[in-house]
Amino acid sequence: MNKKKICWITPDCFIDCDLNYFNMHEILKHYDIHWIVLFSRNNRFKESDFEQIKKENTNLTIEFFRFNYKMRNPKNVLINIRIGKAIKRQAPDIIYMNYSIYSPWELPMFYLLPKRHYIQTAHQGEAHIGMGHKKLLNVLRRLVYSRVKYVNMFSKSQAGLFQKHFPNSKIFKIPLALKDFGIPTIVKPKDGIIRFLSFGTINYAKNIDLLIDAACVLYDKGYRNFRVSINGMCKDWSFYQTKIKYPELFDIDIRSIDNSEIANLFASADYFVQPYRVVSQSGPTKISFNYNLPIIASNLPGFSDEILENVNGYLFEPGNVNDLVRVMASAIDTYTCDYSKLKASMAEHTERYYSAEKIASQYIEMFDEVLCR
Repeated sequence: MNKKKICWITPDCFIDCDLNYFNMHEILKHYDIHWIVLFSRNNRFKESDFEQIKKENTNLTIEFFRFNYKMRNPKNVLINIRIGKAIKRQAPDIIYMNYSIYSPWELPMFYLLPKRHYIQTAHQGEAHIGMGHKKLLNVLRRLVYSRVKYVNMFSKSQAGLFQKHFPNSKIFKIPLALKDFGIPTIVKPKDGIIRFLSFGTINYAKNIDLLIDAACVLYDKGYRNFRVSINGMCKDWSFYQTKIKYPELFDIDIRSIDNSEIANLFASADYFVQPYRVVSQSGPTKISFNYNLPIIASNLPGFSDEILENVNGYLFEPGNVNDLVRVMASAIDTYTCDYSKLKASMAEHTERYYSAEKIASQYIEMFDEVLCR
């Protein structure tokens, strides 16, 4: 019996959400997939990253499109129309659109497509302070989500927010899959130094200055056996640099971190710190889960949905430097007696709730349900 076909659309910024080998293998047992991958001007992934998964699955075809202009350049309307036509040519049974509509030039592609068995993802319940052009985004969200019946989201708290704005939507809630960037080639040094890692694009919403301030306060309190590693792209690093009172505490690498370097970054740390001002759900959190690295994060719904106190990490009051200092100091003080137990409970929790089998089964159930309606 022929399988039903999914046309699955993923932009470069969300490829690490979808390029999960086990998930795709499992879904491909039930559905054929034509995968349309959209590369941005400064794409993180490349076509060769898809060679293995394509080779291993004969019922997976992949088509690549490349954007040569900035997101809101009106010239992008032409490539978006081409994408819409490419989707329609496939005559899919289901369209799974993991491509958020952030620009008016993407609307013609959206309007070209049939909506009966169409699933649109939403990564945020509403536009938040970390997103530019909020008024435009809110208009685009109304134009898109008021016209689709099925929405897939990745966080319970964000789904609750979204439902308030779009009460007629049928919302599926599937956690982001674990993000695997390969096997580390290094082992964390056993030198008595506790290493706190920050990774990802640095901007106002990420609140990395709070982590810098907390590290300096810890030093002032007499702590010496720790380091903070900050890694990622930043447009205004000079602002953060001025806050660093003790340079010897920090390992700084301000640039776009290549995918091939990520596994070693997480393997070299003891804790992953996310002091965000706002969060919907976090991709880097799933990297940390994958490498079994306990997390210290702001007590925001996007984190507290998945980070449980003394199970896979610790939470602190958002924006409160003294509370972050308290948690970091406790992590250092209790490291010898508690850290191995925390790692063990984290591994067990991740296997129970985020195993590839569990995530893949939820996608299959979603597609089956949409087809039946």
